[in-house]
Amino acid sequence: MDFLSRPGSAASDSMLAVLQTTRLGHSLAFCNLNIKTKEKEKPVSTYSKLDPEVSLMLAIPGNDVVPPGAIAIGNSTIQYSNTSKQPVSVASPFLTKIVVTAHCVLFKDPVTGVISYLLGGADGRLVLVVVRLNTKPSPAPLTSDAKWKACRINVEFIGVATAAQTLTVVGHGLVYLGAATGPVSLLIKLREASRNPETKFYYDILQTFTGLGSILELHVVRNVEKQSLEQASLLAVTADTFGKGLTIVRNSINLQDPVDVPVSGMQKAWVTSSPESAGTTSRTFVLSDFTSTCCCTLDKDDFCETDPGGDLILTSRTILFHQLSDSLCLQVISSAVRLLKWPQFELVQEWRMENLAITVASLLKHVLVVANGRTIHMLHITSNAILPLRTHTCTNEICALELFADHAGDQFIATGEWITSNVSIIQCSTMALIQENIQPTGDVLPRSLMFCRFSEEISYFFVGRGDGNVDYFIFDETNKEMTEHKRIPLGTRLVTFIKFRAQGQVNVFACSDRPSVISCRNGKLLFSNVNIRDAVDVCPFEVTGDLSSSDDLMVVRESSISMGHLEDIQKIHFIPQHLGFQVFRLSLDAESPTVAAIGDKKDCRSNKFAIHKSPECVDERLLYILDRHSFEIITTFQSADAMDCLSCLCHWRVAGRSFLVVGTETERQIPDRTEKKGDGLEKKWNGHLIVLELINDKLQIIYTYTTTEESVRNVASYGDLLLAATDNALLTFEWLGHQLDEPNRLETGGSLNCHLDVVDDTVMLGDVQKSVVLAKFNSTTRAFEVTATDYTNYSFVSLMQRNNQTVMGGDDRGNLMVLATKKSENGEGDLGNQQALEPTSWISFGDPVTSIKRGSLVSPESIGDVSVRIVDSFVFGTSKGQLGIIFELEDDVFKLLKHIEAHLINQTQSLGAMDLASSLRFNGRLMEQSHAGFVDGDLLKLARDMRSSELEAVLGSFKLAPENANVKNPSLDVGFVQKILDDLSRLH
Repeated sequence: MDFLSRPGSAASDSMLAVLQTTRLGHSLAFCNLNIKTKEKEKPVSTYSKLDPEVSLMLAIPGNDVVPPGAIAIGNSTIQYSNTSKQPVSVASPFLTKIVVTAHCVLFKDPVTGVISYLLGGADGRLVLVVVRLNTKPSPAPLTSDAKWKACRINVEFIGVATAAQTLTVVGHGLVYLGAATGPVSLLIKLREASRNPETKFYYDILQTFTGLGSILELHVVRNVEKQSLEQASLLAVTADTFGKGLTIVRNSINLQDPVDVPVSGMQKAWVTSSPESAGTTSRTFVLSDFTSTCCCTLDKDDFCETDPGGDLILTSRTILFHQLSDSLCLQVISSAVRLLKWPQFELVQEWRMENLAITVASLLKHVLVVANGRTIHMLHITSNAILPLRTHTCTNEICALELFADHAGDQFIATGEWITSNVSIIQCSTMALIQENIQPTGDVLPRSLMFCRFSEEISYFFVGRGDGNVDYFIFDETNKEMTEHKRIPLGTRLVTFIKFRAQGQVNVFACSDRPSVISCRNGKLLFSNVNIRDAVDVCPFEVTGDLSSSDDLMVVRESSISMGHLEDIQKIHFIPQHLGFQVFRLSLDAESPTVAAIGDKKDCRSNKFAIHKSPECVDERLLYILDRHSFEIITTFQSADAMDCLSCLCHWRVAGRSFLVVGTETERQIPDRTEKKGDGLEKKWNGHLIVLELINDKLQIIYTYTTTEESVRNVASYGDLLLAATDNALLTFEWLGHQLDEPNRLETGGSLNCHLDVVDDTVMLGDVQKSVVLAKFNSTTRAFEVTATDYTNYSFVSLMQRNNQTVMGGDDRGNLMVLATKKSENGEGDLGNQQALEPTSWISFGDPVTSIKRGSLVSPESIGDVSVRIVDSFVFGTSKGQLGIIFELEDDVFKLLKHIEAHLINQTQSLGAMDLASSLRFNGRLMEQSHAGFVDGDLLKLARDMRSSELEAVLGSFKLAPENANVKNPSLDVGFVQKILDDLSRLH
C-alpha cells in the first residue's frame, strides 16, 4: 500500500494504491482517501492481470497528462497501471527470480513524472528502474492499436553487492547500502555511463563498513602479535556466499605493518618537515634520551642517524623540541631555551638565567612556559627573539605543565606539584590561581597533563599518574573550572599523553605499559587498547598533508622504535578472511599452528560475479587445514565415499600424538526386502569417525570407525577419551595405540544430539527434540552416568555448560536462558537420582542465539584494575550477526545493578511513547513477566549519563538484604557506583 499524488491535487485528498491478494490472484486497486473525514471510497480502478509472483509495489506520481499509478514487480516483469486503466508491461532478464529486500528513490521530478528506483535483491543484485511518463496527451478515442503509452519503463543492471537490508540516498549519486545480516555495508557512487574497469559494474565503492553475517559458530582465541602483547580475539564462522565466512573480531587497535628499529633508551621524539620533503616519504626526527639528543632520517623503510650540524645541542637531554615555521625551530634543554634557524640549526637567540634548571615545558603556538623548581616562566617566541612575559611562584616544586586556551582565546596553565600531588589552574593574563586542588590530595604524582578539545562543544582535561591511573575532567568554559572528575586505570606505570589525528579527528594517545587511544564519540570518551607493549612516547607525523587523513605514528619503546599506521579507532574491529569457501565447522588447538575447518568446495562459481554456488558444490564438503595466522590453505581432505558428508570435527591429543577426528553422516540406499516403498529403496543413515594426523603438511587416515544406522552429530575430547554424539546415544572411545576400542554406549533417549559440551567431569548433550542431558564421568567404570535430564518446552539452537549443574542456551524464539538442576529443600541436589533441569534466568533478544562460548574479547593483561569482580564471562552470537557478552557478577553488585535497571525501565520511553517495561513485555516471547536473573547492559549505559544528584536519589532507596553481614556500610558513594558503570562499559 502506498499514497499517490499528482500536481495540483488538494492536500485533503489522497489517492491510495493497494496491492491485494485474492483467491483469483494479485491485483492493483486505486481508491480515493479523504484525510479529514478519514473515509475511503470504492476503488476508482482495478488492474488484475498481474504476474502471479509479484512481490513489490512502488508508487508512480502523475503529471498533467498521466494520472498517478503504481508499478508491480514480479518474476522478470514490471507491470504499470494507473487510475485511468492504462497498463504497461515490460519484461527484463535482470529481474528473473529477484526477491527485493530494499529500495530507494534516486530521482523524482513531479512535473514531468520521471522517477527512478534502485532495487536491492536478496542475492545482492542492484537494479535500476526508470519510469518516464508520457507528456503528450493520448489520442481520443484511444484505439487498441495506438502506439501511445502512458509511460516508458527501462530496467538497467547496476551490479552485484552485498544483500541490502536498507538503501538510502545520501547525496547526488551516493547510496548507502546497509546489510543488517551481511558481512559488509557499503557507501557506493553510481556511475553515469562507463563501467568500473575492475568489477565491470556501474558503481564504485567509496567506503566499506565491515560487520558480521549470520553467526554459525564462535571461538575465543588468544594470540601474540608482532608487538608481543597478548590480545583476545573471536573467530566468527558466519553464513556468507562471497567466500568470507570467517571473521576475526577483536577490540584492540593494531599498528599496521610496523617497521621496527632496534634503538634503546629513547624517551622523547619529535618530527620536523621542510618544503623539500613535501610530497615525499622523507622525514627528519629529533630523539632524546636522559642524557643526550640525536637526529635521525626516515626515508621509506630506511631509518638512520644523521649529523645535524649547526648549534643544535646534542650533549644534553632535550625537554621540548618544536618546529615553529619553515625557517625556525625551538629547543628546550635543562639550562636554556634556544631559538634556531631551520634546517641549518643556527642559533638565533638563547634565553637562560643564573642557576636555571628547567624540568618541564609546554608550548602553545608562540607562547612557551617552563618550570624552574617552584617558579613558572612565561615566554613569547618571535621570529628573532625570546621575550619574557610573566612569572608565577607555586607552593611546591612543579612536576608537570600544560598550557592551553579556551574558545575565547584566554590562556591557562595547569600545574602538577611534587609534594602534594595537587593539580591547579592558573590564568595567564593575571598569573592568578583560579582553581586549586581540582581533585582530592594524597594521590600518586601527576606526571603528564593534557587539555584536548575533541569538538567545539566539549573539552576534556587529563591527568596521568605515576601508577597508571588517569583522571579526567570536563572543562567548563563559562566558569573556567574543571568539573565531573572521573578516574580510569589504564596501566601500572606512569602515563603520558600525545595528541594525534585519525580520520580527520583529534585523539589522544596514552603511553604506558598498556597503551590506549582516547577518542570522543557522540560526546562520550572511548578508551581503546593498543596492541603495543610498553610505549614510552609517540610522535605523530603527517604523510599526505591532508588534515582529514590519519597520522602515521613513531612509537618509542624501551628497546626499539616502531613506525606504522594505526587501524581505524573503533570499539570493535572486524577482519574478514577471504577464504573462497563457506565454513560450516571449525576446530582450534592452542598448541597447534593450524586451524581445521569443514567447508564447501572452494571457488566453484560459474563466473567471478556469480552470487551463489551450485547445490552440488555446497553439498560437497571438504576438510581444510589452514595456517593459524595467515589462513592460507595448507592441505585438504575429501572422503573417498561420495555419499559421506563431513558434519563435525575436533582435535584430540592422546599418547603423545595430535589427531584430528572428523565425524560424518552418510545417506545410503539400502533395499528393503520386507516392504517395498516407492522404488524399493529405503534411506538409511550411517556415520563414520575418521581419525586423521597431519604429517609433513599432509593429512593421513589413521583409523576409521563406522556407526551403523547412526550419524555422528558432534565430537569432543575428554582427556585421553574421545566422545561422539550420535542420533540418540553418547559413545566413549579409548585409543589402543593403532585403533579405537569398542565404545561405551550411553543411551540418551533423545534424537539428533547436535549439542555436545564437556566441563570438568560432566558432559552435556542436547538434541533437536528439546531434550537436555547431563552425565558425570565415573572413573571406576570409565563411563558416563546420567545425573540430570529434562524435556523442555524450548527448542535450543545453541547450548553450553556453565558448570556441572547449570546449562546456558538460546532457543529458536530469541530467548537466552539458564537451566539449573532442581535442588532439594536442604539446598543440596540428590546425585543418586536423576534430577530435573529448570529455567532460573532468562532474557529475550528477539534474535536466536546461535553460539555461546566461555571467554571475553578483553584480555586480562589489558584490563588493569577494575572496581567490580567478574566471576565468569561468556560471548554469544545471533542469527542476525549480533555479538554480545555476558558477565557473571557477585550477588551484591548484581542486586545494585538490578535496582538501577528497574529505575531506568520505569523512566525510559520506548518507541511510540511506550514505557520500556511494556516494551520488554511486548517483545519478550518467553514468559509474561520481565526477564529474570539478567541485567540489560545496554540499558545500564543510560545510567552513565545520569546526573550525580539523580543517581544519588536512586541509590538512596537501595538496601542490601539483611543477611549480607559482610557489607559494613550499605550506603553507596555515587562516585564508586559511577566507576562500576564505567568499568563495565570498558569491559563490554
